[in-house]
Amino acid sequence: MAVKARNMTVGVEWKHILLFSLPILAGQFFQQLYNTVDSIVVSHFAGATQEACDIALAAVGGCVSLTFLFLAVAVGMSNGGAVLVSQLFGARLRADMKKAAATLFLAMLALGAAVSVLGAALARPIIQLLLDIRDPEVMDQAVVYFSIYAAGLVFQYTYNAVAATLRAVGDSKATLYFLAVAAVLNVVLDLFFVISFGWGAAGVAVATVIAQAACAVVSVIYMVRRYPDFRFFNRADFRADRHKLALILRLGIPATIQQMVISLGNVFVQRLVNSFGRAAMNAFTVGNRMEVYALIPLFSLNTSMATFTGQNVGAGRYDRVRRGWWQAILLAIAISGIVAVVLYTFAYSLADIFNVSGEARALAVQFIRFMSLFVFIFASYIPTTGLLQGAGDAIWSTISSLVSLSARVACAYFLALGLEMGFAAVWIATPVGWGAGLVVASSRYFSRRWMTKAVAGPAATGEALPESQGEESPSEL
Repeated sequence: MAVKARNMTVGVEWKHILLFSLPILAGQFFQQLYNTVDSIVVSHFAGATQEACDIALAAVGGCVSLTFLFLAVAVGMSNGGAVLVSQLFGARLRADMKKAAATLFLAMLALGAAVSVLGAALARPIIQLLLDIRDPEVMDQAVVYFSIYAAGLVFQYTYNAVAATLRAVGDSKATLYFLAVAAVLNVVLDLFFVISFGWGAAGVAVATVIAQAACAVVSVIYMVRRYPDFRFFNRADFRADRHKLALILRLGIPATIQQMVISLGNVFVQRLVNSFGRAAMNAFTVGNRMEVYALIPLFSLNTSMATFTGQNVGAGRYDRVRRGWWQAILLAIAISGIVAVVLYTFAYSLADIFNVSGEARALAVQFIRFMSLFVFIFASYIPTTGLLQGAGDAIWSTISSLVSLSARVACAYFLALGLEMGFAAVWIATPVGWGAGLVVASSRYFSRRWMTKAVAGPAATGEALPESQGEESPSEL
């Protein structure tokens, strides 16, 4: 196969995990720039007065959790498909890998088209039901922003299918280039539509859709030109395989539920924040953006660990998976320490980027600094969920996320409404959720039952594992 792929079944484990994660980290950084730049641009240029800018910022920032909820389906299903492709790649089953990639692409294209239509058509009732935005001016702009954004979701779904396939065979650099170009295009178009045309929140939404469409088209062209095994030029190849679709759904639905649980939890947190007024909404927009950026390096290790685990499970190398797990956790904790120092030290400067002042600025700084003190908990937790996902144990990866978000949301509402702690409850509840997820994911890892969940390779076919394993087989759940 003439591909620029990374074989993770041989070599030093931590080097594979780290080097593979770096392009993913940079790519996720550029992907997050979409919403961040949208917020920054409208906070400075959406109107002639500070109030007009504040309204636009609240509208765009208030929809972030909702946009992630719709994107969660794309991320979850594509990650599920990536597990199948990576295990088939590790097992050297090229024909099956090609069928799996084609099936994933077609499924994501159809799903993305359906979600785009529904999201755009039902923007107002969705926002009213989930976000509880009480300011009518903010509400009107939020509906316009989200309806335009939702219309372009088909491009994000298409891109995620391609990106997941490329990551599964060890190519994490290409997606970085796609996202870098798209991010730059988004910035230019944001400024053009908002400053020159005066479109406000609608302008940044249009810019995002155009940038995402360009990213999707370029990624598809790259995949079919660079990878012979992913060229679907005839009807025999470019069709969904029923068996592969069933496996993708088996792996993708739990991963999708996991992503949706995370996003839905954030929606409920956003709903709570919205009840505290515009200052709290803007403070949360700033604090939440900084939290996302703080966690990007850790999420990149999670994705890298999933691919590393998938390839080694496909090859039957569970010894490498276990060593890689410890090394990934140590890497994550070290990185989280650096991130924490940066966030705490520069909290005021980071808040000022979003042009917030007064109460909103003070609350944002408190949010950022508190979160920075506990990010190491998330660092101890997230590589394990990547391992479970890559091993095919998607249900328990989902359970850990469900427990984490449930604990965070329940704690936030209890502290805010039951103990009347106000907006501070939102950030105090964050490490509580991370700690709950850590307990669940770690207990599943040490049970070793994840070692029975492979869908390709020796463990899936009942063949004997390499002698290097040298350990008893774990019991079935």
